[in-house]
Amino acid sequence: MLPPAELLAPARELLASRLSERSLAHCERVGVTARAMALRFGVDAEAAELAGLLHDYERDESPAGLLTLAEDLGLTVLPVERESPRLLHARVAAALLRRELPGVGEAVLSAVASHTVGAVPMSDLDRIVYMADMTEPARRYEGVDDLRAACEAGPLAECFRQGYGRSLRQARISGHTLHPVSGAVSAEIERETGRPLFDRAEASR
Repeated sequence: MLPPAELLAPARELLASRLSERSLAHCERVGVTARAMALRFGVDAEAAELAGLLHDYERDESPAGLLTLAEDLGLTVLPVERESPRLLHARVAAALLRRELPGVGEAVLSAVASHTVGAVPMSDLDRIVYMADMTEPARRYEGVDDLRAACEAGPLAECFRQGYGRSLRQARISGHTLHPVSGAVSAEIERETGRPLFDRAEASR
């Protein structure tokens, strides 16, 4: 494993060869946001920047391409992922980066793999990248400023509770099938924070 700082330049080269300018700019913003959050919460800032930078490595791949890549890489593809192949982009990215970015550490790959639907368990680095993706400066949706404030105030577990709850609420409103891991992540959040995933006001939205 190489120090994350040494991988930032080759990571940017890989991303530039794979992503649109818009997606690349988003990845850069997530990297900067993740670094700032990591410094706030006492997590390796260089690993956070690298993971944030790499998180959407496969975001521009087509749905059919994601399914093909997942099968070629030997990943288990669940029915909900066949229904919505975009859900695969995080795990496919991590699997490809293990091969295409020699020296990248497993902690960074875990953060990349779990930034879409989560995982159990999730490290602080995993949660930082998840939340940096939701709150990077170009995000403009109702409630994003509240999430940013929660991440400023801390603790990280509460910031993540609010962010993951919003993701599940939006999926429900949009009529999307929830990924099977969502229930386990939700239960882990509630166990850690001692609070329901949705506050009463949030649950009624």
